[in-house]
Amino acid sequence: MRKSKKKILYVIFVLIMIVSGVVFFIEYNKEPEEPEIYKPTPSEIETVYEEDSAGGLGFKIAQDIDIAAERRKHNNNDIIGRLEIPDLFNVLVTKCPSGDKNKYYLDHSVDKTYDVRGTEFIDYRVTATSKQINVYGHNTRDPNIKVAFLKLEQLLDKSFFDKHPYIIFQYDGGKSLYEIKAIKEISDKDTEHMRVDATGQNFIDHVNKITSSPIHSRDIAIDENSEILVLQTCSHHLDNAFYIITAVKVDYKF
Repeated sequence: MRKSKKKILYVIFVLIMIVSGVVFFIEYNKEPEEPEIYKPTPSEIETVYEEDSAGGLGFKIAQDIDIAAERRKHNNNDIIGRLEIPDLFNVLVTKCPSGDKNKYYLDHSVDKTYDVRGTEFIDYRVTATSKQINVYGHNTRDPNIKVAFLKLEQLLDKSFFDKHPYIIFQYDGGKSLYEIKAIKEISDKDTEHMRVDATGQNFIDHVNKITSSPIHSRDIAIDENSEILVLQTCSHHLDNAFYIITAVKVDYKF
């Protein structure tokens, strides 16, 4: 009887060792899980393009999103719309909570969880229909880290710049089309582009300043009634510098 018990215990022990060995082998050889920073940010939208190009402008437009549904999905009423450069990126855009002054989304995802990559957001002083809208987003030296504004560096290539002139901004109740006037590299001490309240001749002078000495540009006329969109991200070509992309609103009906 004792021998039978010993045999049973021995068989159980062997089975446990075999199973443990198999589990260890599987775990040891399993591909390591991708860190969160190498996965798409929650603000990135899976783009579904419409079949027809937008009014002969030469690109296919992404389908509009249900902004209210996105707010419910992410439990975040700070979502104010989406920003798209066709064939480059399509992301949700937020606005920092009242009184925060452009800090919260520097290190929070659209789901309001801590994320060193942050989320693209508009300046706290403007709305989705302001004369000048500034949108900020992080860049990174590691091309494997998923941040949408890293892709803005593709506009440094003249051929890419020439082929991708438009930016689309969808917001509650509307959608605007902007044409990129210039991409420029500036010192982080240069804050001219952060003036969001210029009007009249001051506005014209302001736009001329922030688009002067560009890396690439288009000859787009502006006047005191023009409206602009300014994208800002860090430059990794120079230390303590930004890339700014200035685009002018086009009179276009989607």
